[in-house]
Order: sequence, then C-alpha cells, then structure tokens
Amino acid sequence: MGGAAGGAAGGGSGGGGRGGGPATGGAPSPGGATGGRGGIALDFRRGKTAKKLLEVEWTYPVWKPVNDSNLPKPGQTTVAVEVEHALPVAQAYELVRDGDKRPLLVLRECEKCKGTDHALLSRSLDNEQTVMMTKWFHCVKMPTNVLTKNHPFTNLFVREKEGERIPHLFFADPDGSNRAELPGDQAQTQLWETMFSYLERCYEGDAKKSIRELRKVLSQYDSIDGMEQAVKERLDKEMEKNGPESPRLKKFEADLAKLGKERDELKAKETALRSLALKTLNAPQAVEPAAAK
Repeated sequence: MGGAAGGAAGGGSGGGGRGGGPATGGAPSPGGATGGRGGIALDFRRGKTAKKLLEVEWTYPVWKPVNDSNLPKPGQTTVAVEVEHALPVAQAYELVRDGDKRPLLVLRECEKCKGTDHALLSRSLDNEQTVMMTKWFHCVKMPTNVLTKNHPFTNLFVREKEGERIPHLFFADPDGSNRAELPGDQAQTQLWETMFSYLERCYEGDAKKSIRELRKVLSQYDSIDGMEQAVKERLDKEMEKNGPESPRLKKFEADLAKLGKERDELKAKETALRSLALKTLNAPQAVEPAAAK
C-alpha cells in the first residue's frame, strides 16, 4: 500500500451526504476570515511557520495486488493478477495503519464534499485545536468510491443495521478496536471530547496542557517570522542604498542569526510538547463518541 501525506487545514468533508462540517457551538475564529480549500475558517494573521504547522497530515492508502510485477513466475507463461476486491476487515486495518501505532482518524469523502475536510474541520469556528490534536493520530482519507462493493476498504464502512447511517468520520485503535463514529456534521465540542478521550487513553502525559503550550509556541513563531521579515527588508534596503560593503549589514546579519537561534530553541520546545509517549494498550476498551450537545 502507498500513502501520500498532506492536506491544508482549510479542506474538509461533509457529514451524512449533507456536506456539513462540525456544527457551530462556540466563538468565531479570531481572524474572522473565511478561505482556504472548502471554505474553512482560518486565521490569516498566522505567520508562515504556524500556517505550515496547521495542516492535517493526511495519508491515502492504496491496495496493490500481491503480484504486481506483470512478469510471469519461473516456469509459467502467464501472469495471475489479483483482482481488486473487498479486503477482510483485519487486513484492511493493517493496510490503513501502515505500521503506525497511533490511533486512527479516518475520514470518508462523498461526491458532495470531496476535496475538503468538512467532516473534521468547522467552516465557521477556529480549527487550530482540532488540527493540533490530529498530530497524535494517523490521519487517513478515503475516496468517494470506498462504498462500492469491491473497493478494498469498503468493509470499514459496512452497516450493522439496515438504514444505519454510514459515518463520514471515525476514530479507532490501530487494529480497529475501540471504534467511535461521528456523522461529519457533529458539533466541534463533541469532536474535541471524542478526540481527547483517545488521547487520554492512548498517551501518557497531558494533551490538553500540551495544546495550550503549543498555541503559545505558534504565537512565538509568528513573532519571529515578523521580526525576520522586517530585518530582511531593512537589509535589502541598505544593500540597495549603500551597496554590499555597507557596515550596517553586519548588524542586520547578526540580528538574523540571533532570530535563527531563537527559532531553533522554539523548535526544540515544540518537538518536546508534541512528544507524548504512547501507552501499551492491552485489552480493547470500549470508546463511545461524545454525546451530541
């Protein structure tokens, strides 16, 4: 299986075929701006470093036939190619997790909401906390055709009862146990409660405290980005005005070096805050999605 990572915090998937993101239930984003892929609310006052960190790192699992070399085996004249088919649930989870020991966050796209992250991210609220929490999950995005009967991962979305709603979003342990499903149009508070329930069960340490500190780190990155940009602009103006031999250039270069050192120290702090240790989970424990509010 292959999996390319990526995905801006501005994408999303709708819930229950209705194209809605997490429902409103809090104050609007401080930036008040709407934009990005899928019309997700983002605070565009964030600097370039913070914006890069506020991206969901999606993987896109791909099933491959056992013999995909297109070459016959020794002594054979034909190639037996395995036809795409629905995988057993255990095998599907094995391919989806791809060796990652973090809990799973799986988002299913539909025709109405493909190319977005609306099942996860709100289109009207601040998504920073949501995106920061995703860093402790193995985030998987499934295509619109995943519900077709022969799709390798269709058994991850089988209805247990006739008429049951197929989730746009679910969380689970890497082996598929302790699964909690959300419709995709859930309130942001319900989403957060569900995500925190996994972080508290699967990780050592205090994820809530780490997120509070990480938000401070993002603001410090914004400050460094702003100061670096200002120094570079002054340096460019000095070069243009007095040439490369200007004695003032050394001061600007020293300022940039100092800011670079501060950035390195901040990066080390960020890494430490993100490094929650995974617990050793023995017996599966039932995890219910947080009650809708």
